[in-house]
Amino acid sequence: MIISKRIITELEYQYRKTFSDELKKYLLLKYSEEPFPYVFSEQDLYTNIRIDIRSYEAGKLDVTIKSPSKRWKEEREYYQALYIDKCHEVSKLEEYIEELERMLLTLNIKPFRLLGQEDIFFEFPHF
Repeated sequence: MIISKRIITELEYQYRKTFSDELKKYLLLKYSEEPFPYVFSEQDLYTNIRIDIRSYEAGKLDVTIKSPSKRWKEEREYYQALYIDKCHEVSKLEEYIEELERMLLTLNIKPFRLLGQEDIFFEFPHF
C-alpha cells in the first residue's frame, strides 16, 4: 500500500490540524513507493506515517526534499551494497553446498547436481 492525498487528509482530520506543505511533500515522496522488496500493509503504512508526524512535531525529522539525482545516487549506493551482501551470501551458500556434497561422497552417495542429465530420473531401490 502506498500513500495518497486522501490518507494525508484523513490524518489531518484525525490530528485536527493542517500539516505543513513541507511535511505533506515529504510524506508523499517517502511513501509513494513500496519499500522494495517488501510491501506496506495498511497498518504498517499508517504506523510509519504517524511515527514521522510525531518526529516532525518534536523537531527530530528533517523534511528537506533531496534532489532527484541525490536520491537516485543514494538508492544506487544502497542497491550496490545490497548486491554485494547477497553475492557474499551466495558464495557462502555455494561453499556450504560443496561441503555437503563432499560429505555425501564420503558416504558413497552421488550428489544430485553431480548426476548426469540422464541420471535425473533414476529409480529408488525397493526395500
